[in-house]
Amino acid sequence: MSPRNLSMLFLTLGALLLITGCGGSSSDRGSAVDPDDGREEIAMQLDQEYEVIRGDVVISEDAETRIAVRHVFEGDKKFITLLAGSATLIHGVR
Repeated sequence: MSPRNLSMLFLTLGALLLITGCGGSSSDRGSAVDPDDGREEIAMQLDQEYEVIRGDVVISEDAETRIAVRHVFEGDKKFITLLAGSATLIHGVR
């Protein structure tokens, strides 16, 4: 096999690996969107911060659930972090 053919083979294999490796989203994290009303349900992960807006709802899954709330006055943004237990964040509840 000539060096040119060998390099084309490796280039093609590399391109295929890049294309197949970029198939998913790392931000999915167990979220689901209800097609009827557009609400997004997210199974919250421990120590992961989530931005919340008016109308979002957090549902505690057990009695041990603890959540920290952080309010940034500049831009009026609010964030929550699951510290213990389990909870579901629902975006888009009106």
